Amino acid sequence: MKRALNVAGRYLPGTALFAFLVWITGPVRRLLGFGIDITSLMILTMVGTAWYLGRGPGLLIAVLFEATLDYFAGVPTNWSRAVIIGFNRLILFGGIVLFASARRAAEARLRKQQEVLASTLARERTAREEAQKANRFKDEFLATISHELRTPLNALLGWSRILGRADLDPDITRKAVEAIERSALAQAHIVEDVLDMSRITAGVLSVKQEPVALSVVVEEAVESMRAAAAEKEIDLRVTVAPDLMVIGDAGRIRQIVWNLVSNAMKFTPHAGSVAVVLERADDTIELKVRDTGIGIAPDFLPHVFDRFRQADASMTREQGGLGIGLAIVHELAALHGGSVRAESEGLGLGATFCVRLPAAPAAVSV
Repeated sequence: MKRALNVAGRYLPGTALFAFLVWITGPVRRLLGFGIDITSLMILTMVGTAWYLGRGPGLLIAVLFEATLDYFAGVPTNWSRAVIIGFNRLILFGGIVLFASARRAAEARLRKQQEVLASTLARERTAREEAQKANRFKDEFLATISHELRTPLNALLGWSRILGRADLDPDITRKAVEAIERSALAQAHIVEDVLDMSRITAGVLSVKQEPVALSVVVEEAVESMRAAAAEKEIDLRVTVAPDLMVIGDAGRIRQIVWNLVSNAMKFTPHAGSVAVVLERADDTIELKVRDTGIGIAPDFLPHVFDRFRQADASMTREQGGLGIGLAIVHELAALHGGSVRAESEGLGLGATFCVRLPAAPAAVSV
C-alpha cells in the first residue's frame, strides 16, 4: 500500500497536469473562437515532471505528448513518414527527459556531497578544537602537578636539613617529624590520585563487591579530617543514619567521602562550615556534602566532574589540587552503580555534592 501511494505520488501530478492542458484547449477554443498552441506548456510539463518527479514520470509524459501530437495530426497519409517522425520525436522527448532527470540527479548528488563535506569539515574542526583543548588541559595539568609535588617536596627537604643539625630543641624535632609526615602523606595522596586516574583512563580500575557498613566508613573518613578542619576553624558536622549498607569497596567509598570533604574544606574560608549527611532515600543511600565556600559558577557547573578541569587553573590560585579529585569521585560512584551530582546557586553561595549508591538488600550484613 505504501509503495502504491509512493508510485501514485510520483506519476499522478505530472499526468494530471498534462491531461488538464489537453482538456483546456476545448473550452478555450469555444470561449475565444480560436485555438491556442500549448506545445510549450506541454514541453515544460514534461521537463518539470522529469526534474522534480524523476525519469519514469517524465518518460510517461513524453509518450503521452507524442500520442497527443499523433492524435491531433489525424490519420497519416504516409505511414512510413509518420512513423519516422513519431520515432524521432520520441527520441527527442526521451533525450530531453533523460537530460533533465540526469541533471537533477547530478545536482542532488553534488548537494549531498557538499553536505557530507561540510559535515566532515565540521567534525574535523570539532576534533581539532577538542584536541587543542585536551593539549591545553594536559599542559595545565603537568604544570599543576609539578607545582603540587614541589610544595611538599620543599617542606621535606627543608625540615630534613633542620633535622641534620646538632643539638636540636625537642619541640623543633617534633615539629619537623610531623611536617615531614604531612608532606610525605600529601605526596603519597597526589601520586595515588594520579595512579587512580591512569587506571580509570585505561579501564583497569576495579572495586571489590562486598557488604560495607556505609555509616562506619563515612564517620571514619570524616574523623580523619577533623584536624585539618580545626586548623581552618571550620565547623565540620556529620549526621549519619545508622545501619546503612551497600555492596562495594570500603576503601574506595572512603576515598569518595574523603575527596568530597577535603574538596569542600579546601574551598571553604576560615570559620566556615561543612556538613556531611548520610541518609536513606527509597532504595538508594544518599551522601550529601554541603559547604559555605566560594560556590561554583553556572558556566563551570556542567564541567565540575571533568578530568583535569578547574575553575581556576592558574598557578596563583589560592587553593591547590590537581583537578582530578572530583573526576575520581564520579568514576568511583559509577563503578558502584551509583551517581554523583553537584549543585550551587552561584559564586559565593557554597556548593552541595550528592552521591547516590544502591542500598544493599535487607538480608545482607557485614
